[in-house]
This record gives sequence, structure tokens and C-alpha cells, in this order.
Amino acid sequence: MTLDRGRGGSDNRAGEADVEDVIETVRRQYDGLTPSQKRIAQTVVEDPEFVAFATVDRVAQRLGYSPSTIVRFAYRVGLDGYQDLQDRVRTLIRSQMRTAAGVGASTAVTSHLQGSIYESSFQNDLEHLRRTVLALDVESLDRAVSILDKATRIFVSGDNTSYSVAYYTTLILNRWRGNAYLVRANGEGATRLVDVGPDDAVLVFTFPPYSRTVLRVVEWARAQGAATIGVTDHAISPAGRLVSVVLPVVSSGLGPHNTQVPPVAVANALSNALILRSEDRAENRYRKVNRLMSQWDVFLLEADDDA
Repeated sequence: MTLDRGRGGSDNRAGEADVEDVIETVRRQYDGLTPSQKRIAQTVVEDPEFVAFATVDRVAQRLGYSPSTIVRFAYRVGLDGYQDLQDRVRTLIRSQMRTAAGVGASTAVTSHLQGSIYESSFQNDLEHLRRTVLALDVESLDRAVSILDKATRIFVSGDNTSYSVAYYTTLILNRWRGNAYLVRANGEGATRLVDVGPDDAVLVFTFPPYSRTVLRVVEWARAQGAATIGVTDHAISPAGRLVSVVLPVVSSGLGPHNTQVPPVAVANALSNALILRSEDRAENRYRKVNRLMSQWDVFLLEADDDA
């Protein structure tokens, strides 16, 4: 079994990198901002389309602050005033629009289900996956994969609905790598996480309503010097502000629960890229795992060593 390597590397324009730097700066500085500045930061991260085209007076009116407060925020995060902030966010929006232009309309895929709840559900998943892909960049994904590749052990955590994604990710990593552990901030998790250190990595999946147990895992790992990766809804979520690398995912569902389609897609992307870092070793382990499961009669059909 061989994965298609695709096209590696990044050809981001300088302006696009600048915008990503702004979001990263906001994330890193978020805890040190005033309450009013935090609200402005949330608006920039969660509704960039509004910031890109609204005047400073309009932003101030929406948030209930004075225009000078908005301008001071821009200077506080290292920019040259509100116009500089807006220019950079506009660059981000243009970049996303260019990418979206190459994506076919998802409505055609579900047109045969028109008018049903099934169409609405599938459309929601497709749209959220599209928005997730647009929000990600090669540099952040590469950084996350490099962290996982170099780690002696990989601890994966999630809670509530995201626990299923954490479980799936741990299973896939172990089939190919063999150094992943599913953990929670409980008694069992403590026995594994107590020895976490700088040579390890922690990968968490967390979405609203945020789990305290996942946040505790991040806080502990960070305090012990381990690299941390957060797959979460935005850069300034509770875990997003703390992790070494944040991978934003759109996950809101039609009903009371989040959709797990985009998080699973991100988990697959990380796993596939990680396999290619040591493809021969990964495939040898995969065959050994399959062979052992066949000996144990795990499968209804005999497993193919080359599968």
C-alpha cells in the first residue's frame, strides 16, 4: 500500500504569510489583552469578513467601544493602526476566495436529496469541511506533522463527542507507528501523563462546550515542556491559546452536537503525512499488525498483508 505524496511545500504569498502572522500574534498575546481587546480579537478571528470591509466606526459600534479602542488594539498587537489590520485581513479573505474559486458547488452533490433533512445535514458537513480546508495552511500542518514525527510518544486526548476522533486518531497512529496513547485527565491518564516530557507530543481535539479535562492535559503537558497540537474551533479557544500549533476546524452541527467530519479529515491528513515521513517502517509495521490480527482470527475475511 502506497500513499500518493501529492505536491509538497508552500507557495504562499508574502501578504498571506503576514495575515497568518497577525492571527498567530493575536493568539499568543490573547491572555495579556484587556477584556475589551479580547472581544476585538475574537471578532478578528471569528468574523474576519466583517473586519475586512467594515470601517473602524462600524466595528466600534458593533462591539460597543470607541473607535480609538479599536485602533489601540491594532497597535497593541504590533500593527500600524486599524488600516494595517484591515489590509492584512482583506489579504486573508482574498486568499480564501481564490482557493474557493477552484472548488465546485457542493449543492450539486446533494441535489437529489433536495428538501430533506439529509440534504441539510450533508450540506452542513460539506460546507464546514470546505471552510476548514480554507482556514488551514501548509506551514501549520507541516509543523504539526514534524512535532509528531520527532516525538518519542504521542498522547492524544479528546472528550465528549471529540473523544471518538481522539480514539480513531490513536488507533490509526498505532497501526502505523506504535507510539500513541489515548489519555484523559483522570486517574488512568495520570499514570501515563506523569512522565510526559520535552521529547513527547500531545495532540488534543476540543470544541465547544470545551472540556476541562482536555484543557488540563494541555496545561500539564505544556508545563512539562512537551510540544502540543490543538485541533479546535479557533486560535483563541481555551486550548488554542496554549498549544504550540493550532489547527482551526469548523465543527458546529445542525443540532445540539458538533459534526466530527472536519476533525476526522484533519486527523486523516496528519496521519497520511506522518506515514510518508517513514513510509517503509510504517508499512512494515502495518503488515505485522494485520498478520497478527489474522492469526487471532479478528477479521471475518482473511486480511491481505498488502492491504
